[in-house]
Amino acid sequence: MLNSETAARLRRILDEVCKDLSRHETGIRAHVASKILEAAYRGETSVEVLRQVGQTALSSAPSMWPQQSSRRSSSESRGAGEPNGSTKQD
Repeated sequence: MLNSETAARLRRILDEVCKDLSRHETGIRAHVASKILEAAYRGETSVEVLRQVGQTALSSAPSMWPQQSSRRSSSESRGAGEPNGSTKQD
């Protein structure tokens, strides 16, 4: 178990690494936090190394949302109306 001083240090590192990330990106923050914690539990104490572990985790974090491509989404290409792709005409 981590003492309060170490926990506070790890929290500061997490906040610093994720400073440009929305607080609502909880999945990515949790991923970064877990990697920092793993390193700390392995005995890593260097702030610089822990920060680098966090940066690496942030850059390789799995994304829940696929990257947008240059082509239109399937709903746009089907039509903006009905689920089967037809457009409703009155």
